[in-house]
Amino acid sequence: MKENKLTPGTNLRWESMRMILPEHREMMLKRREEDKKSAPPSVDDQQWEEFGWTLEEALVETKPLEVTYWNGGYYVDVQGYCHYVNYNQKKLHVVTFKDEVEYLHFEFISDIKII
Repeated sequence: MKENKLTPGTNLRWESMRMILPEHREMMLKRREEDKKSAPPSVDDQQWEEFGWTLEEALVETKPLEVTYWNGGYYVDVQGYCHYVNYNQKKLHVVTFKDEVEYLHFEFISDIKII
């Protein structure tokens, strides 16, 4: 069977259209960027208990941590020392190796490891 513009699975219908408007290109790039984003983590009670043991060990023995948290659709890794756990505001205070303080909300933390 000979292909024509209406044959399913072919791109002949749009073959002559090689130009994309700048507005369409911006929308396509935005859409691709939004597709890369992921949903916030959902951590169960057993994982929270493991995080608690890990944090306790890191605080008592001053061991460095690697905390993976969700920030605006992307997962970010922070390495440093746990300075303080604020249970009232539900935040973890991590001092990075560059002497910067990161305040991480409990609800966005997906993993905690001792380095």
